[in-house]
Amino acid sequence: MAVLAIFILKIPQLGTEDVANALEWVLYVVFPNFCFSKALQDLNIKHQFASICTQIDEYVNRTTFCQILSESNQTNPCCPGKNQDVIHFYAFIHHSFVP
Repeated sequence: MAVLAIFILKIPQLGTEDVANALEWVLYVVFPNFCFSKALQDLNIKHQFASICTQIDEYVNRTTFCQILSESNQTNPCCPGKNQDVIHFYAFIHHSFVP
């Protein structure tokens, strides 16, 4: 439950990133199970990104894809850029609630 709370607080549009970072560090120190849960969540998200990026590579050239996105000021987990927490949030929600 704490992992989800931190995850939601880190959404940039909410403006609560500082609170999320402070609370996250407190939970890291106090609860070792929080560290384990966060590690599993991060591994799962990285695995989901790898499968998504592989699917994109089957259809388009990733360099061209990333250039088009950057020109339109958009981000994608397969491309380097900002706002990766928002992308992580959508990947987490999609994987958690969509069968």
